[in-house]
Amino acid sequence: MPDPSLEKKKLNIKEVGIRGAIVHFWTYYKWWVIIPVICIAIITSLVTSYLSATRKAYLNIAMVNARYEGGKVVFAGFAEKVGKELIIDSTYHAPTNEDSIDVSQDMTISMQKLVTSISGGVVDVVVTNSRSIKEFGENGVRDLRTVLSPEQIAELERREILFYLDFEAEAHVPVAINVTGMKIFEPAYEGSEEKHYLFFSAFSDKTEEEKLLAEYLFFEDHDQ
Repeated sequence: MPDPSLEKKKLNIKEVGIRGAIVHFWTYYKWWVIIPVICIAIITSLVTSYLSATRKAYLNIAMVNARYEGGKVVFAGFAEKVGKELIIDSTYHAPTNEDSIDVSQDMTISMQKLVTSISGGVVDVVVTNSRSIKEFGENGVRDLRTVLSPEQIAELERREILFYLDFEAEAHVPVAINVTGMKIFEPAYEGSEEKHYLFFSAFSDKTEEEKLLAEYLFFEDHDQ
């Protein structure tokens, strides 16, 4: 038989009073309180540290349906040029064409993660397909005219590589740049059958950094 001295004593509040009830609770249940509090504190600290680290990065770039290591190669030259740290995440997956109904659980989770990162101001730049851009809409993508000069926009229009969305207040807004077939993007997308576009997050405040990136990618000679 178990030792009666080890059994939890039954609480009679009328006998012990409030103070006794508190002592009883702390004696028998304190770890039920302490352990969850510690776990929550650790998780909060890790999340806070992650968000702090990613926001401190010069630019945080998400690449959808790309080769895992390809993104780092694509932006290596720019990182070297500015001498800054870039965070490149090529683990995102999305449906690959306009009419595909094949949306796996992995894709759903991946895109939810990306949406959260964009709306949370963590991701600054995204390279993805047109379907994803349309789904993000004006609440997720940024008007390129807030980053690039009129002359630069005109040059991209001349080259016919701008992607447009209709915003609530204005139609035909330039929001992304077609990078399909550009040599500099081959390490990430060579062999892919879909078109890929680069856009800036509507929640990013790194206008100057994004402008420098766009100038490096689209207005400097990389044997495109």
